[in-house]
Amino acid sequence: MVSWLAKHYSSIIKLDRITWLKRDYIERGVVYRIEPMPGFRRGSGKEIALPKPVIPRGVDASEILLTRRSIRSFKNKPVELGVLSSLLHIAFGVTKWEEGVYGHDLYPLRAFPSAGALQPVEIYVSANNVAGLPQGIYRYIFINHSLDPLKLGDYSKTLSEIALDQDHVAEAPIDIIITIFWARSAWKYGSRGYKYSLLDAGFAGENLYIASKILGLGTCAVGAFFEEELCELLGVDCVSEIPVLIMPVGYPSEEGWVF
Repeated sequence: MVSWLAKHYSSIIKLDRITWLKRDYIERGVVYRIEPMPGFRRGSGKEIALPKPVIPRGVDASEILLTRRSIRSFKNKPVELGVLSSLLHIAFGVTKWEEGVYGHDLYPLRAFPSAGALQPVEIYVSANNVAGLPQGIYRYIFINHSLDPLKLGDYSKTLSEIALDQDHVAEAPIDIIITIFWARSAWKYGSRGYKYSLLDAGFAGENLYIASKILGLGTCAVGAFFEEELCELLGVDCVSEIPVLIMPVGYPSEEGWVF
């Protein structure tokens, strides 16, 4: 019997090869800038300024890495807005402003590495049970550490249904959704920017694991979801911007399912 992988191998490789570098292109000095560099997302003017993040010091990084696990069961306990602020800053926030990058007077560098520092990773927050914040879906505006409300209401069950009815998505007080606005990377790297953007999203997801552990929270990376439905919920086009991960976050329950 021909295995599934063998049957579909050619199509899979063709997809990946679209992003491959070719030596003759490099030798000719081709630059893959396909359009003006897309700018960083700005808010709608209705942003909610987040409290100043509180950064725990003296954390044992080795202990954090060695004890990190995926958490799929959460206490019925709200997350404070200040804790959410710290979580977003530690995992995804701007940690340095660099002068003169890509012609900008000041250019943001974030808490995770990014190919060419192009920052294609976008962060959305479904606030299901956050003390001091109305329920709803927000875009995290990392350049000024604020939340821009996209739609208000309880979308936890909707997200769970989109994620193939995974209960922990509905039960978590917060769901972080990571997308890649890979058009920003394509400005410099062409089709290879897609591959780089996925790597960036992986770095960001691991950062969320670490930041959650530092703050006494837990999370889990969910990759199974209906892309088109999630794009519709977020209001993105599923072409230039694509969802990559849903990561429920909350206080771990004592009987939490981990691995």
